[in-house]
Amino acid sequence: MNVKLRVLSAGALFFLGQAAFAQTTKKDTVKETQIEEVVMMGLGQKKAIKEVTGSIGTVKADKINDLPVSSPEKALMGRVAGVQAGTASGQPGGFVTLRIRGYTSINGNNSPIFIIDGVRVQSGDLTTQNTTGNILANLNSDDIESMTVLKDAVSTAIYGADAGAGVVIITTKSGKAGKPRFSFSSNMGTNKMAVKMPDAIGKDNWLKLASQTMYNYTPFGFSSVGEAYDAIVDPNQDFLGIAPYMGYNTDWAKELQRSATQTETNFNMSGGTDKFKYYNSLGYFNQESMYKGSDFRRANIGLKFEYKPTDRLTINTDFQFSNSIMHTLPDGGAFSNPLIAQYFNLPTDPIRNPDGSWYYGIGGSLPSGNFNSAALQEINFNKANTTRFFGNFNIGYKILKNLNYKFTFAPEYINIEEDVYWSPLHGDGYSVEGQLTSSASRYFNYNIINMLEYNFHLGDKNKFTVAAFQEAYKSNTRYLSGTSNVVAGTGASFEMLDSFVKPIGNSGSYGVSTRSGYGANVSYRYDNFLNVDGMYRRDALSQFAPGYKGANFYSVGVGVDFAELFLSGNKYINTFRLKGSYGEVGNRITASPYALYSYGLNYNNHAGASLGGFANPDLKWEVVNPLNVGLDLGFFNNDLTVTAEYFNKTTKDMILTVPLSLSQGLGGYSENVGEMKNKGFEFSVNGNILKPENPKGFALSMDANFSILDNKVSKLYGGKEILSGSTLVREGETMNSWYMRKWAGVDPTNGDPLWYLNGVDGETTNDYNKAQRAIQGNRIAKYYGGVGLRMSYQNFELSAQGTYSFGAKLYDNWAIYTQSDGQYNLFYSGYGSQMDYWTPDNPNAANPKPIYGGNKLSNRTSTRFLYKADYLRLSNVRLSYTFDKNFLEGSRINKVTVYVMGNNIWTHKYDKNLRYDPDMALVGTTDLNLPPMKTYLVGFNVEF
Repeated sequence: MNVKLRVLSAGALFFLGQAAFAQTTKKDTVKETQIEEVVMMGLGQKKAIKEVTGSIGTVKADKINDLPVSSPEKALMGRVAGVQAGTASGQPGGFVTLRIRGYTSINGNNSPIFIIDGVRVQSGDLTTQNTTGNILANLNSDDIESMTVLKDAVSTAIYGADAGAGVVIITTKSGKAGKPRFSFSSNMGTNKMAVKMPDAIGKDNWLKLASQTMYNYTPFGFSSVGEAYDAIVDPNQDFLGIAPYMGYNTDWAKELQRSATQTETNFNMSGGTDKFKYYNSLGYFNQESMYKGSDFRRANIGLKFEYKPTDRLTINTDFQFSNSIMHTLPDGGAFSNPLIAQYFNLPTDPIRNPDGSWYYGIGGSLPSGNFNSAALQEINFNKANTTRFFGNFNIGYKILKNLNYKFTFAPEYINIEEDVYWSPLHGDGYSVEGQLTSSASRYFNYNIINMLEYNFHLGDKNKFTVAAFQEAYKSNTRYLSGTSNVVAGTGASFEMLDSFVKPIGNSGSYGVSTRSGYGANVSYRYDNFLNVDGMYRRDALSQFAPGYKGANFYSVGVGVDFAELFLSGNKYINTFRLKGSYGEVGNRITASPYALYSYGLNYNNHAGASLGGFANPDLKWEVVNPLNVGLDLGFFNNDLTVTAEYFNKTTKDMILTVPLSLSQGLGGYSENVGEMKNKGFEFSVNGNILKPENPKGFALSMDANFSILDNKVSKLYGGKEILSGSTLVREGETMNSWYMRKWAGVDPTNGDPLWYLNGVDGETTNDYNKAQRAIQGNRIAKYYGGVGLRMSYQNFELSAQGTYSFGAKLYDNWAIYTQSDGQYNLFYSGYGSQMDYWTPDNPNAANPKPIYGGNKLSNRTSTRFLYKADYLRLSNVRLSYTFDKNFLEGSRINKVTVYVMGNNIWTHKYDKNLRYDPDMALVGTTDLNLPPMKTYLVGFNVEF
């Protein structure tokens, strides 16, 4: 979109949405100058937005800075069309699942690559011992100028073999010529659950449920529920072995959680001259989860310089240093997981002794057989200490007037030290007298880029940009880990490996991977209305076998602005651009083409070998062919812009496992045999609804995006289905569709569970094994997007961002225990919703009749625990007031802004039975992970 600069005589500059104004007191004299907005493209290239023939989406600094998130990619949620984002866990500093225009692969990579200031960086979860991690959380969001998502072939093909799942370009702030500028910002607030989790069952209700469960089991011989109740609580009978603990009534959720806080402080300075510019920053971020023992702390330093010793030579350096410490908690089925304790531990389990010390039970377990996770949150720890250094050295030289050369060398060093400590006092460490696993992971990556770019004109209307480039990327990794048992004591002095006397395991690895590429791109523009882009790249990867190490990738894009051609000077229609692109890019894989042997096998204390893979020298990249057709419209001096796009992204040569007879040593080998399509529509709208006559008048702007996605698997090896647990990959269906029996409710006559016999509808059965499985939806949303609104008046500004998603389904994979209908609830207490169970007096109950040992497999996998993940979310609200220079006259302070902010403060779920955050749907299951958070903050920014 064009940015409009209105020059009047006073020169007070302020921003409204995407329009910039400078106003004077003389309102009748207006000079308007068009300033082309530019966006960052691949390998550090820039392009005017009206010259872009591909599909991109950009989020600017005003929507990124001050957001209370630990990693910047979370800011893309709902703000860029075609981008889906979700979190498996509310762990601070945890991994964010990001998908651009659907899933690219079944077994290969589905996450985009990340580019910072023109060079690729490491992304993803690099931890090995902790439940989750995210190296991008080591970036300081306050240092980011913009994030641009590249979605189609003509935008991404410059990255060739890595570009199949999309590209996210992060541009950091730079210094500007002028006197030194300083900025200091700070905020603090609290974190709570974004969505209320299931209620745990209370003591009275659990006793009632347990009594009913025992009574309904005929072999126990109880004549009434009351008789079963007495058998539990009477010390003389002590049927469950917990009667002595009936005086306890522990609220496990209360004991495991806390009042969580969050703080962030940033300072930066910038300035310079025409020859030397600088931007330096310091930052500190601290975020706590609502569950004790879960937090993330980060410190950052950024140093960025630009030096122009001559008119031809420019030297840029960018140094980023960060250190973070993350404490995580066990998840899933680990009995030290606090979510396990919240829903498994009995209310009658003691938590503390009468003197206030932790109660550790007998033999390392509580009366229920579970762990005191509240104690483990204090005496155990999972810790990751991450140090990241990133350097970007860039030299540009103007060889001739329009011929420029650029050299980039960018090393990245990451060191992750992890410790998992189990105290000998209780829990998993009790039986082994304590355990410590310490590991160190080291990543050293570097990127080298050489680029030659030539701009020239043929006549007045033909503009060409030609670039040739070479890129090399190398990753060197090393990992070392050791585990030991038996420690003499507790406390900080014993929490190191040399204090543990019984080594039980060690592991280590070393790996080097390289990729190199070269290519060229050509951009042609004719008379401001026709744009043509072409790109070719050849990549080579060390991972593949000779003859298949290299592959060719390409793209072509065309854009025609009919408004420039036929409607020049029209005051209502300013942009009418039709664009299209197609190409071929690659997708990263982890499969190996070689016959592999592992030599870590201990065979009677002699070195042994085991088969690790079959040779397939023909193995090659997965290939992605993205088609994009779009229409850009601009009205009323581009105060209203609309973009509509159709995309069809086909992944070919997907790597799947071809089955083999186990007599051959392995159950399968990797081969390029699959195909999948992602297609859909994306719509984006940006508008300045009300524009003020003066700088402090009322202004209103908005933006919105809406995406439609259809994912289908189009080809599998031999057309055979791939069944994995409760998900199915089948030709003609969405990848990893939910495949299970369909729940038909409870038989009101006897409390039996019912399923549809054919897996769809019609006749029902109470025999789980007779009910057929069928596809019951998937985890990929079909409709998703976001809406943003910004209002300002005088010195006040209010902004809001909403997100939504429809069509995905989320499975509660631990409901087999938490809603077990008697199979487990005598010792795993479960959800409070179990109390709506069948009795003759409650025939229309939601849950079957609870019977010791279970009721006809009622708690097994079915749509009973599969929920719609449709939601609306108010993801961010910010209200601010700015004290400007007029108010601060004489103080040397240019501006002070104070604000209050809420993040994820309201979520509407369309499925009333969904008890978890629907944001987890992209991952698929709840897995008893920490819940995502809502945050309330107050903060301020000072500029001087």
